[in-house]
Amino acid sequence: MSNIYLEVGNKVRFYRKLNKFTQKELGEILDIDQSYLGRIESDEINITLATLTKIAEALQIDPYKLLEYNHKDQDTSKLEELDKINFPLSSLEMYELTHITKILSEIIEWKNDKN
Repeated sequence: MSNIYLEVGNKVRFYRKLNKFTQKELGEILDIDQSYLGRIESDEINITLATLTKIAEALQIDPYKLLEYNHKDQDTSKLEELDKINFPLSSLEMYELTHITKILSEIIEWKNDKN
């Protein structure tokens, strides 16, 4: 299959684990069989847009996050680490995000001053 299906499957697995769901739990939420979800994650079947949308909703992410294609020149592990930070932040209130942004800016400034 095309690399895009592999990428989508990897992203489904990544966000499922980030949400601390097993394949069985997510399958139950989606009302699909666990083995079907496993085949999506392992690039054994073509996912439909309807299923992709249902998965994204269950994982509380925008569908485009599952379709983002990482080119070879991008550091996939870095992008995944950034997503691990971004995911819990997305549920915060704006004043909380502003406060965290200020803290992160201070940490980065401190790090840059040390170099």
